[in-house]
Amino acid sequence: MNAIRIILILWVGALLGCSTPALQESVQAFPDKTELDGIWVGSFDIRGRGPYDFYAIHVGEKSTAVSHKAKAMCVGQVMQHGEHYYSKYNLYALDGSPFDYARLTGEIKQGEIISYFKTLNGGDTGRMVLSYSDVYEQPSSLELLEGEWSFVDRDGLNFKMTIENGIIKGKDSDDCEYSGQVSIINPKYNVYNIAMNISNCDSVNGAYEGLSYLDKNESTFLRIDIGNENYGFHYDWKKESII
Repeated sequence: MNAIRIILILWVGALLGCSTPALQESVQAFPDKTELDGIWVGSFDIRGRGPYDFYAIHVGEKSTAVSHKAKAMCVGQVMQHGEHYYSKYNLYALDGSPFDYARLTGEIKQGEIISYFKTLNGGDTGRMVLSYSDVYEQPSSLELLEGEWSFVDRDGLNFKMTIENGIIKGKDSDDCEYSGQVSIINPKYNVYNIAMNISNCDSVNGAYEGLSYLDKNESTFLRIDIGNENYGFHYDWKKESII
């Protein structure tokens, strides 16, 4: 009996020893949250004019942002050293082409970022204040995104898309076609990676990348920012039904 017991203990120990690295790898598969990561909401001025709304997504050093009032969106990088905040953005006309670059420097303290910016070509300057949104604290999953979605842009163009198992398929009223994939960054937090391909759409054709989050207020919206070297697009997709 003692020999059998010893063999069983050694066998179980070997199994645990073999499984531990795999478990550790699974736990470490998702990046830890940094102080800068999140959904940030606030406003900025341009030489004292404003305020202009600003909604930003930060994950790692990657960032996208949009201002509806300024009719602009941003794709770029954000960095933090202690309490010091830095960012650099490519600026796009909202749903249009790039027109400038911006550099921001400031401080991050207790869920607030206060920074000052300058555009490199236009020479515009201003102050921006952002607050951390607890919308980021909601969990993410592909199941939450399953369904049919719609969007109408500022020019009245109608978009329809479906998301199933993270696969995006869609079309707009100009017959442009959209395909791509949405993926989880960290299931604890409400931000997704987006890879999108636009086809049958003349100069807009191409591969795009960006970030997205799920906004649940009176309705459910999937807010997506994507861009490449030629265009930047922001979508507020409204959920119509579940597949």
